[in-house]
Amino acid sequence: MDDEIRLANEFSEVVVELVPTRNGARLRISVPSSGHEILLCPLELEALTWQDHDFFSRLLATPHGPEDET
Repeated sequence: MDDEIRLANEFSEVVVELVPTRNGARLRISVPSSGHEILLCPLELEALTWQDHDFFSRLLATPHGPEDET
């Protein structure tokens, strides 16, 4: 499938695509500027809906992992 959705604002751009795999369809979310990407199954996507905005705020506080305090 070549259909993709590009979402962007002043902070980031992501590309979202539906891709077929041997284990069923997955949603690929990629960041062109960094090359990072992830494939998410339907259950993983559902789990995102269980979260509130505070959860995502905490993730964005340290986007590359906990900072070393040494």
